[in-house]
Amino acid sequence: MAYEYINDGNIDSTAVSKGVKGNKKARLLQLLKVLNEETDQEHQLSTNEIIEKMREQGLSVNRKTVKDDVDLLISSGYDVIVTKSANNSFYMGERIFEFSDLKMLVDAVSAAKIISTKSTNILINRIKQLCSKYQAEELVWNKNINANIKPYSKYVNITVDKLAKAINKRRRIEFKYNVYDLKKELYHKHDGKVYNISPYFTIWNEDHYYLVGYEEAAGKTKTFRIDRIDGSSLVVTNSPARKPETDLFEKYSRSSFSMMADEEKQRTVELKCANSIITNMVDRFGKDVDIKRLDDKHFKMKVNIYATVSFYSWLVQFGEAIEVMGPPTVVEGFKEHLQAIMEKYK
Repeated sequence: MAYEYINDGNIDSTAVSKGVKGNKKARLLQLLKVLNEETDQEHQLSTNEIIEKMREQGLSVNRKTVKDDVDLLISSGYDVIVTKSANNSFYMGERIFEFSDLKMLVDAVSAAKIISTKSTNILINRIKQLCSKYQAEELVWNKNINANIKPYSKYVNITVDKLAKAINKRRRIEFKYNVYDLKKELYHKHDGKVYNISPYFTIWNEDHYYLVGYEEAAGKTKTFRIDRIDGSSLVVTNSPARKPETDLFEKYSRSSFSMMADEEKQRTVELKCANSIITNMVDRFGKDVDIKRLDDKHFKMKVNIYATVSFYSWLVQFGEAIEVMGPPTVVEGFKEHLQAIMEKYK
């Protein structure tokens, strides 16, 4: 059925039934497959080994046809490396992705909580196809992904797909939002309220995946955990979506803490910091953050943030190494945050 659909019924059924065996046109494709899957710098195949593998597939080849086909692959842009000797050997050199790229992708997919265990294994198997079978074995350090660290619904993939299409087409979306009760069961927030959102972008932050968009009813930009969006209620409408500010993505990346931002609490905060935490500040706010030297042990910095509980909680981890100097509303807000914590231990 797939062949009939793709080729409008004009495919040669005889060629399909024969497959690779006896099909001279398949020789080049099979050679490319062998080089991709079975070779890398540490695992090369000699001319004789390639001839044997091709013959196992029913293909008639010799030393000249191997050389001619390799030359054709190279002239077509494939980085086939030839090691000259009495019996030349070959391997696939540069690929679309470097091995280090694939390793980072596999580790990121493995660690991502939003990707279900089943989807994780599917994605990793796809990534493994982008390198040799020997490199593929080195990609995965954890053969058994723990389902406990991937608690989210397998239907999140459908939600992400719908969001991507809505953002690309600049269409509004509607959905219900889930939260947990004390029985650890999900229920719709605000009695099943339907959110009407202009989706701006999706963003990763601290192990979670978020949607940032504008809610017309509230008249402001909001953040939603994607795994909490009820995918069964998510609808992409025909209504045009509002366009985001040009620098909104950068603002959220630097200013938001735990992504639960509140535009009404956006402030320019002045902080006095010990020199020992300069790396933490640059990591958080970027190299172009406004920093000035105060004395031999301290520097001053100004940052635009959302003065929320999440921001105050982030400050606490630095203890005496950081001091909020202004504005007064943020200083008082931080004091109240600390006092509320201390009240619990009196």
